[in-house]
This record gives sequence, structure tokens and C-alpha cells, in this order.
Amino acid sequence: MQGLTSSQVFALVITERVVSVVSIIGIFFILLTFYFLKSFNKPINRLIFLASFGNLGMNIACLISEDGLEAGVNAPLCQFQAFLIQMFLGVDAFWACCMAFNVYLAFFHKYRACQLRVLDKWYLLGCYGAAFIPALTFLFIETDLRGRIYGPAVVSSVFAPNMA
Repeated sequence: MQGLTSSQVFALVITERVVSVVSIIGIFFILLTFYFLKSFNKPINRLIFLASFGNLGMNIACLISEDGLEAGVNAPLCQFQAFLIQMFLGVDAFWACCMAFNVYLAFFHKYRACQLRVLDKWYLLGCYGAAFIPALTFLFIETDLRGRIYGPAVVSSVFAPNMA
């Protein structure tokens, strides 16, 4: 990260990883609760359960942190991290739309839980499928002149050097 000292970069990396671990613990709580307590198997909880896999992918990318950059653009770790970011960064917005659509269907069209459950496969296909196609495609695109599409990037916010 340009303009930051090595100790500032280290502090950001540690912060990113600690927050990611806390988030992953929360994700496992969601997954275990949904799996073991059948009373949580309701449409909105099911969508949160399905969205958790996207959050897990994004948190894995955050755990990689600067290691992907340090490995180099052509390194498998860097490419894997870029794939995860491309695949999972915007998926939460898709799932939020699905949740809103379920609320709309339940309130205005009186859909029952069994009717909403039928839509889950389409939500999965739309939310993860729409992100998977470009994420996977970008892994294989490379030109002699410009190199690979996936390159060095940082997941965390960009801090102005005078603010860090």
C-alpha cells in the first residue's frame, strides 16, 4: 500500500484478518444454527444461510490479505484471491434483492414458505452463477501485451497517506 510504513501496513493486515476471523465465526454460527435447529428453516433464514457461503469466500480473500500481492501477479495465491474477490464481493447485494423479492411475494402475492422454497434454486443460480461466469473466465484471459486480467489489488479501503 503506497504511502504507508511497513508497521502501518502490518496493522491494517492484522486488523483485516482479525475482523475476517470474527466474521467466519459468525458464519459458522449461522451454518450450525440453520443445520441443527430446524425451527430456523424459514425462507428468510434459508436465504441468509445461502448468502453465508459468499461471505465465507470473501472472508477467505481477506484472510489472504497482502500475501496474495507479495506472491506476485502470476502466483496461484494471487489469482485465487482475485477470483474470490471477483466472485463474492457483490454477491451480498444479489442476496439482498432476493430477500426483498421474497418479502414482496409474501406480502403482496401471499406466497407461502413452500412456494418460496421453490425459488431458492433460481436464487442460487442467479446470485452465484452470475458472479461465477466472469470470475472463472477472467482466470484464463491473458495477453502477451497486457498480461493477466487479475492483478494486484487490495480488498480493504484506501487510506490517504496523511490519514494513516
